[in-house]
Amino acid sequence: MGGKDARAQSFPRLVKNLNDILGLALQARATSIHLFEGEAPSARVNGKLHPLPFAPVSRQQATLWLQALAGRDAWSEAERIGTSQIGFSGPDGVLFRGRFLSGERGLGIVLLPILPPPPIDERSLPPALRHLADLRGLVLLAGGIATGKTTLLGSLVAWLSSSQSWHILVLEDAPARFSYRPEQSWISHWEIPRHFPDMTSALVSALALEGELVAIDSLREAVEIEAALDLAESGKLVLATHEAEGGAAGAITSLMRTLAQGGKRSEAGRLEATLRTAVSQTLLPRRDGQGVAVLYEILPGHPAVAAAIRAEASASLGEFVQVGREGGKRVDEAILELWEAGMVSAEDAFRHARDKERVLAHLDGAKEGDRSLHGDRIDQPASPSE
Repeated sequence: MGGKDARAQSFPRLVKNLNDILGLALQARATSIHLFEGEAPSARVNGKLHPLPFAPVSRQQATLWLQALAGRDAWSEAERIGTSQIGFSGPDGVLFRGRFLSGERGLGIVLLPILPPPPIDERSLPPALRHLADLRGLVLLAGGIATGKTTLLGSLVAWLSSSQSWHILVLEDAPARFSYRPEQSWISHWEIPRHFPDMTSALVSALALEGELVAIDSLREAVEIEAALDLAESGKLVLATHEAEGGAAGAITSLMRTLAQGGKRSEAGRLEATLRTAVSQTLLPRRDGQGVAVLYEILPGHPAVAAAIRAEASASLGEFVQVGREGGKRVDEAILELWEAGMVSAEDAFRHARDKERVLAHLDGAKEGDRSLHGDRIDQPASPSE
């Protein structure tokens, strides 16, 4: 049998193998699937990459998968450029979108299943989010990489769309992360650069629409922040993600710094006038393996916060942060409460702490006081010289 015939016969098996991988990832509620030449397939679940029980991906597998998904002509062009976007319908009709890369590591594919966002339990939300429908202005959802801010945005949009009649506009970079089922609301979904060349032009166009709610994923540049403030000033509810470390206070500091670096320092006045709340969440894996424990950190847009923004006193913003349903706590205090209740491990408590030395001293003190560490061991990060 010739090489070409053998390759043709192996193709259906390879496609079935891809569907098996994707099907297992969907069962695990994965948010992304990673297929790289020479490595076992992996899936991101609850913010962490986990290997899947399949053999490492061969170059033949990756090449045939990509030819099938992109088409031979598009694959040839993409192979020359080194990257391209792909989209297809996978197991059970689930839409997948993603990107493949060709470089020194060989071929790689990252796929995102486009599913409805996870349902949100209104009872678990802090008051600032439970009453979101009553707000108009800017609500910032912030956090670092893989902290769930995009998922929170999607879940809030789906929840609000089912609670009352809205005209909702969702703006995000392609590929889309979630699909939305219009219930009581009319939802328009714009992807960048599929529908607009950049986020700024999409935001400017959104200003002319009659929509009451604009969801943005995400704000990066000063001109984008400026356009979002225009929307907030127009009487719309604007939900926007922003990548920043340091929790809710750190997110506002990051916005102010970005505006200043973009030559738009004067926009801080509009930020303090339109900000309704900034939200950051910390996701800690539960010890029982049942998902994650969520800590919401809220910076309310009350007059004292507005005054700190106006005075560019970003260092004082942390004084107004509220953690927990009723507020009154610091993030590290809430994390230690979860550890003391046995819900999270000492390792994860230490890893997510802001003041690591203080938290480590508390954990060590509990051990010396003959209180259970729940069988955990804490490995501190190595110093840079090690």
